[in-house]
Amino acid sequence: MSRLITQRAIVAAFKDILKDTPFNKVTISDLSDRTGINRQTFYYNFRDIYDLILFMIEDELIPIIDGEKDFSSCMLKIYDYFIGHRQMLLNIYRHIEIGEINHRLEPVIKQVAETMGDDVVTDFPLKAEDKDVAVRFTALMISEFTSRWISLGAPDQRERFSRFADLLECNMKSTIRFLHEEK
Repeated sequence: MSRLITQRAIVAAFKDILKDTPFNKVTISDLSDRTGINRQTFYYNFRDIYDLILFMIEDELIPIIDGEKDFSSCMLKIYDYFIGHRQMLLNIYRHIEIGEINHRLEPVIKQVAETMGDDVVTDFPLKAEDKDVAVRFTALMISEFTSRWISLGAPDQRERFSRFADLLECNMKSTIRFLHEEK
């Protein structure tokens, strides 16, 4: 079995277990039993369950947003993914400190912010370090907004999420314009 197939089988088992087991009660043994692999195979593929979560989100979410040039569309695709996996997301969220979640999701969130930054920078060229400041600032706002949204139970508020994406894009443009004019 290829490594990717094994990883996806472990993810499928993880998602299945989470349907009726709190996140903090999921064990490597549960995953091993459900997939028919041994513990060593789990550790060959993932450092820990947190690494499994990051892989799951990257494996499922990155292809959805990859190549997306419109920031609002990108954010709504993320929203749709989260709404489609709401129960699992809330189960995980209840048992992991939000700082840990944000830290683990930082690469995904940064990619989303870079998508928006690349689009805006064409109008206002920036040095790489200034663009990085704008991207990190935007990624922080995305993290904070999504964290608060999840903490409220990830309500089905697509229009509000869309409005936030528009405001975020406006803020990114203002930030990049400011950094461009500052130099």
